[in-house]
Amino acid sequence: MLNVGAIVQNFADQDVRDAVSGGEAALGHLVGSAVILSRIEEIAMLSPGALVIVPKQVAAGGDVALDLILRRAAAARASCVVVDAGTGELPTPTRRLAEQFQIALWREPGLDPGQLYARVEQLVRNPELVGARVVRTVSGVMVNPARDVGELVERLARVIAFPVALIGLDGHSVAGPALAPADELAQVLSSFSGRAGFRDAVMETGARESVVVAAGFPLATGRPRLWLGARVPYGLDAHSGYVLTSLRIASLALSAHLAQASLTYERENREAGILLDELLRKGDGVALADIERAAALGWQLVGWHVAVQVRASSSLADLPPATLTRSLAHALAANSVPAQPVDTGQAFVFWTTTTAAPGPERLASLVDGVRAALGEVERGYPRIRLRAGIGEPHEGPRGIALSLGDARHALAFAEARQGRAVVQRSDAMTANRLVRTWLPDGAARDVVASLTDPIRDADPTGQLITTLRTFLDNESNVSKSAAVLHLHRNTVIQRLQRIRSLLTVDLDDPNDRLALRLALRLTP
Repeated sequence: MLNVGAIVQNFADQDVRDAVSGGEAALGHLVGSAVILSRIEEIAMLSPGALVIVPKQVAAGGDVALDLILRRAAAARASCVVVDAGTGELPTPTRRLAEQFQIALWREPGLDPGQLYARVEQLVRNPELVGARVVRTVSGVMVNPARDVGELVERLARVIAFPVALIGLDGHSVAGPALAPADELAQVLSSFSGRAGFRDAVMETGARESVVVAAGFPLATGRPRLWLGARVPYGLDAHSGYVLTSLRIASLALSAHLAQASLTYERENREAGILLDELLRKGDGVALADIERAAALGWQLVGWHVAVQVRASSSLADLPPATLTRSLAHALAANSVPAQPVDTGQAFVFWTTTTAAPGPERLASLVDGVRAALGEVERGYPRIRLRAGIGEPHEGPRGIALSLGDARHALAFAEARQGRAVVQRSDAMTANRLVRTWLPDGAARDVVASLTDPIRDADPTGQLITTLRTFLDNESNVSKSAAVLHLHRNTVIQRLQRIRSLLTVDLDDPNDRLALRLALRLTP
């Protein structure tokens, strides 16, 4: 059986498809038949899943008649109501009514009830016609170049009209929405062997839906680490239908995309990494050949440099390293930060260069651009959290190394903060720099830094350290700390009791609290 979304996609123009009311859930309802309504009273006799075509004369009562039709169609469990678009806008109360009942309201310009009925009935009785059309479309659009895997997933979802996600072995979505509970998906995916070839499965979710999954790299041996999945309603022939065929075609396109991206990444990142190491080592002693090599990579060595270091809190180990690098580069360019990040193995680094020392406005613009880029990448990969540190401006080739050092320290503090797309500027860390220089290297520094060791040893997850840091940052206010941590106040109190029992200093003593602040700064 077909759903409303598949039928609308086949017969309605793009602007009409975009204007269908009722919400995403309504588009997923299955259609079992088409009916031309002669009188409003006939709605009570409809079969569930009907697509109700309403001629102009039946809806002549205007908005009141349309609201009545929607209410009765919802009571009869119809899937969709089709009316003539007319010349006016759909009233907001009517649109909200369709959303409330989760029934699709399709307004077709110049509606010909007989013609639409014949076309829908043919499609409902022969759903393979939709499948053939969708598979042909998938074959065409998936071979086009994509910015990243997230774009491929979105492209496939638009064509097949069902939610699609790229799923890791742990059952969590790497790109796209969550399709089912992660632990249930992981159990299904773990059952597959390491043989090469198309591998797929259908999992019933218990919510009148199924999840169809296909191996992301069908030609590779070994247990698949990435899967493409789609959530479809019951009634669709998930085991042998066009959705599974589309996922298989898309998996080949995904393999080709990631293979090409990885090859390009390995070549470019290796060359960039080697040159960056040389530049950091030589400082202002770079030769003309170094400047030419840097220019070939789009780097400027003369001028004022502001370096940025970015690190991900989740490595997304199921994805090749090229994926995150490419996504970050595209997001930076889209937010007016033209830079090509280099993966050093510890962080992604890049820098911007100006002929004169950048002023406050330019630095603020860089912070905004980096933060927006990180947020864009996080939205594409829901499980990832990115942090960035931005260094001070420094001049000349040696300035790159100096600014990268600032950025590294700023990144350490950014990683200690809560939130999404966190960016820490080095100039906002005057007090932190004073802390680093106030205590000399050696015994005194080690003693202070070791104050938090009992907590770290007792809680490898880091929850207690995060709680302590938040508590001190919020001036020992339990309620504010609970709000920042998104925890119940009693939970914070219990954690603080545990922390007090582990510490060798008094958390109520101002001097001891200062020492703990220093320890947390020295050991982020």
